[in-house]
Amino acid sequence: MKHIFWGIALLLTQTITAQKWSTPRIESYGKIHFDKNLSFQPDINKTYKLVFNIDNDAQKEGVNMRLWKIARELNLLKAAGVPDQNIEIAAVVHGKAIAISLTDKAYKKRYHKKNPNTDLVKALNNAGVKLYLCEQTLAGMNFEESELNPSWEVTLSALLTLPILESEGYFMVP
Repeated sequence: MKHIFWGIALLLTQTITAQKWSTPRIESYGKIHFDKNLSFQPDINKTYKLVFNIDNDAQKEGVNMRLWKIARELNLLKAAGVPDQNIEIAAVVHGKAIAISLTDKAYKKRYHKKNPNTDLVKALNNAGVKLYLCEQTLAGMNFEESELNPSWEVTLSALLTLPILESEGYFMVP
């Protein structure tokens, strides 16, 4: 009987303390646990200009980790009540991360599978995220512009794009 009591108590404790994860802006990606009672919250009247430097192919939940973090950022800001028009996010892709920019057809040709980032890229693009690619990396890896997902804009270099965005008031997200 004692074991049953403690088993039920443990089950109730786990149920009560279980975190509720959600994706309020970018469905299926960047899940968050939002607690409106925490004292440190985003100012909903402020404009958030953020830039993400994406230079590696690390993954989280099957997609590029940095793209996933952009989805999480958008989900957090949405849950906090920041209006969409107060959010400006840019992603600058270069180095080993460049493959996330390929169409499914081009990705499959090179890596023998569908690009796992396609749906997330589309969702971020639809959310207004500015997606930039480094021409220097494209050339160095012999990628053709015809292989690229049309959501991406090619820039001369990540070495220039990142500081230009910072000079325009974007904050680099670590």
